[in-house]
Amino acid sequence: MDLFDGELGGRDEPGAGPGGGCSWFSVVIVGIFVLLAVLVHQFWNWVGDLF
Repeated sequence: MDLFDGELGGRDEPGAGPGGGCSWFSVVIVGIFVLLAVLVHQFWNWVGDLF
């Protein structure tokens, strides 16, 4: 899994090398999206309970 190897350029970056690992940048971004999805789900659950 090499989502964002070579900084932000992905596999299109010419100096990225063979890759084969997941960078910290992609781990942080995926974590933020998961947290955001959980928060949105909880918010709509709370709004549904109000009505």
